[in-house]
Amino acid sequence: MSEQNFEYRIQRLLTNHGFLVINCARSKPFDLIAIKNQIAVPLELKGKNTSYSEEQKLYQKDLANRTRTNFLVIKQGKKRGEIIIEECYAFYGEANLLWHKMKQEIIDALGEKNVRTRV
Repeated sequence: MSEQNFEYRIQRLLTNHGFLVINCARSKPFDLIAIKNQIAVPLELKGKNTSYSEEQKLYQKDLANRTRTNFLVIKQGKKRGEIIIEECYAFYGEANLLWHKMKQEIIDALGEKNVRTRV
């Protein structure tokens, strides 16, 4: 599956579970923004053959820190249908409980049996 098809798949799964999913122009600064219950979660998507450069990671973490938000990196796994979620925390404020609830909703939307998480 191409990286673009992977992005469409993630977008479709989230939309089917009640998220408003917005594509960022030219995937800057993130690929997608998933919104549900007044909480926006920036998503960075990576295909199985795409690297996540240290420069991009630092830029996104800095942006998330300045805006006091968290984001997820969602990678296409090597096995068919596998999705790997890496958490990227910018802060641990009072919104942390809402963040964990939203992260679980995203995992549920993507099909929990196919999702592995890494911290």
